[in-house]
Amino acid sequence: MRVSVVLACLQALALEATLTFAQTSLTLPGCEPPEEVRGVLDEKLSGQDFDKVKFTEQVVRRGEVLRDLIAKYPREAEPHRQLIQATRWWDNDRFPALRDGYVRQAAQHPDDPLALYLAGVVLTGKDSPARVRLLEQAKAKAPQFPWPSLELAFFYSGGKRVDKQKASENIAAFFHACPDSTDRQAQRMLAKAGSAELQTKVATALRARLSTETSIAWLKRYETLWGIEFRTRPPQEHDALRKQLSADLKRVESLNPKPDAEWVIFLRDGYKQSGASPEAVKPVEDRIISEFPTSGEAFRIARERWRKDRKEPEDHKDAVAWDQYDKRYQETVKRWMAQFSEPYMGATQSWFFAISDAPSVSETEGISAMEGFLVAATEYAQPSPWDYMQAAEFLENHKWQPERALALLRKAQPLLAKEHEAQIENDNRTEDEVEKTTEYQVFENQYLAGLMLRAAKLAGWADGVGTLRASIEGPPPKQKKNESDYWLNRGRLEALDGHKTDALAYYQSALRTRVEPARYRRGKLRDDLTDEARALWKETGGTEIAWALWSQPPAAKGQELAEGRWEKAKKPLPPFELADLSGKTWRLKRLEGKSLLINVWATWCGPCQSEQPKLQKLYDQVKDRSDVQILTFNIDEDAGLVAPFLKEKGYTFPVVVAYNYVNSLLDSIGIPQNWIVDPKGAWRWTQLGFDSAETDWPQSMLQRLESVKN
Repeated sequence: MRVSVVLACLQALALEATLTFAQTSLTLPGCEPPEEVRGVLDEKLSGQDFDKVKFTEQVVRRGEVLRDLIAKYPREAEPHRQLIQATRWWDNDRFPALRDGYVRQAAQHPDDPLALYLAGVVLTGKDSPARVRLLEQAKAKAPQFPWPSLELAFFYSGGKRVDKQKASENIAAFFHACPDSTDRQAQRMLAKAGSAELQTKVATALRARLSTETSIAWLKRYETLWGIEFRTRPPQEHDALRKQLSADLKRVESLNPKPDAEWVIFLRDGYKQSGASPEAVKPVEDRIISEFPTSGEAFRIARERWRKDRKEPEDHKDAVAWDQYDKRYQETVKRWMAQFSEPYMGATQSWFFAISDAPSVSETEGISAMEGFLVAATEYAQPSPWDYMQAAEFLENHKWQPERALALLRKAQPLLAKEHEAQIENDNRTEDEVEKTTEYQVFENQYLAGLMLRAAKLAGWADGVGTLRASIEGPPPKQKKNESDYWLNRGRLEALDGHKTDALAYYQSALRTRVEPARYRRGKLRDDLTDEARALWKETGGTEIAWALWSQPPAAKGQELAEGRWEKAKKPLPPFELADLSGKTWRLKRLEGKSLLINVWATWCGPCQSEQPKLQKLYDQVKDRSDVQILTFNIDEDAGLVAPFLKEKGYTFPVVVAYNYVNSLLDSIGIPQNWIVDPKGAWRWTQLGFDSAETDWPQSMLQRLESVKN
């Protein structure tokens, strides 16, 4: 006990020493860290050499590098910013001490703008009034110091204290001081809160800066420039932009005689945005595969090409077609495993998911795949409760090692509780964010409880659920979409305890409150609820005729359950005036009188790509109707990729560049999203994600559009 106390004291002293600012000079950081600081960050905290290190070692190394930089350059902001972010996300147990240290430094040095700013940063989500006060004080004491303005822009851009005017003023103040900054947070705030005029000024300043740069690290920032230019210039100017981009590529390509895989990927993406044909892009990718054959970039190209060349079966009920497709994929992943053997690359995880539902996989092979997945997911990355839950579910589905499944789920429990605690701590969440967080936490807790109940049943342990019993037996959730899982777990618990009659009552409630039917996926129909209820029904002597009556949901529930994954919109849709890639301007006001579907997507989004063929089918069906309109909002940061993507795919639905609009509307963005707007311009429904097993997608979407006409 004494040893741990001593260690804690030593850590506290080391932390305090790290955070002690040099008070002999109150020089303030500029817009960019010095080259020697940036060089250390790039060399020691990024790249494949860093990725090869296990996660716990990465945390230690990151902390050591950043603390050394802070000791050597105490008045530079970037090492402090990265230390705060890294500790918050990857070393959370130490974060309270770090936070207290920065706050204490600000209290001890109230005239130091840097100390005030860093205390404001570290209080994100913890004490918003104090955070704003510190940042405003830093700004007042040093109006030329840009970083407090950026942090205030971030604060006012979302949450329950949102103030778009203040966000706009602060991001303008930041870029007035740093007109060519490519800081990631600054660029996000530029899109979210910056005016069109400001974005144009930033693009102009950044182009001027890059035209004289020869640093490889800086030249990669052309990607940021191209993104701003394509997002802010009208579509009729995009051809000229592509010519300029080609010239940029010709220049930068000549300046790097020793390119690595990451650099060649940068060139590849540039060629795509320049409008180069797939035939012209292919040799660049071939170069990565030949020169860097064991790189993560080569693996991602191989995987993208395989999926592009082999279309998934459309009919999820076609077991034969899916079996053939999956076997071809498994054979390919086996070859990838040999070539891309490092755990951090992703082939190990791909193999685990490729064989997860394969009925023919042996226990030896399956357990080996699972162990490889766990090494990659929890030793070479930050452990997530879902990693352990996926591994446990895999064991349960195959009825292998239920005791081990329970042990994995017990590892997931504290991680999930810790995540939930961090989400609840944020004091700047809106009511809607609080509601959504609560709803998802209920789902996650129910999912974990369900897995533990299944594992306990397989293991024959009635007490296997442990401390979860009280939460399982608590009141049902308020959210309809979570209600069925609640009753299912109640049924599982009673069945585990041997109370079969009670269990059947709960199973029936689960069937009657289910918001969506079970669907065939990849040639298989998995319906744990029906299978478990039916097995218990037969075990208690029930007949097939009685089962059909007992399991049928009440007819009156049909309309109520039709919402499925749709949610009612909580806010009005702001007016928009956006040009599509053909140059046509779309205005919300002019669309009144039509039922409107807005699909939000990006070229890099896999589920979006799966959804788009169905979207095109729906568009072809309704494009000549005067009462229905299909419109899509693309949110690619690299907007120059959009037109080549559409051309390659042959899609004709209208696409507007809406990165700025969507970022200003939503605090966080999950895609794909579908928004339904009624003929009066009211945002009525939102659907997040895409279910590839929903075979009647175009028809169900059309029914949703028809439903809002009145």
